[in-house]
Amino acid sequence: MMRFDPFRELEELQERLARAFGATPQQGPRVYAPPVDVMEDEAGLHVLVYLPGVDPEKVEVVAEEGSLSVKAERPFEKRENVAYHRLEGPYGTFARSFNVPSTFDLSRVQARFRHGVLHLLVPRAEATKPKRIQVQVE
Repeated sequence: MMRFDPFRELEELQERLARAFGATPQQGPRVYAPPVDVMEDEAGLHVLVYLPGVDPEKVEVVAEEGSLSVKAERPFEKRENVAYHRLEGPYGTFARSFNVPSTFDLSRVQARFRHGVLHLLVPRAEATKPKRIQVQVE
């Protein structure tokens, strides 16, 4: 199943028209939004950001004041003497932010990067975890 992106079709049409009239397609950084999964379980909030081909050192995660932000870049490395006919890979920069409820502790965010997927775990705040109450017997 493919995600529908109405702007992708407009960009492709613009590039075809530019080539038809002898202009070069848009150069420079493009902005894209990678797919994201957000799930919640007893451990906390899980945010999975799909970043195939992105260097983990080019990923920045910032947690502050009720929001979690992810920024990354996947630069396009143009090679000489190569004729590009179609480029559909996600190149460029992106930034996404997510509002995080106060029931989660942003000061303890954990981040892992494996096989092109950034996995962020935002643990539950201690005050919101269920506590077992010991019943006193008299």
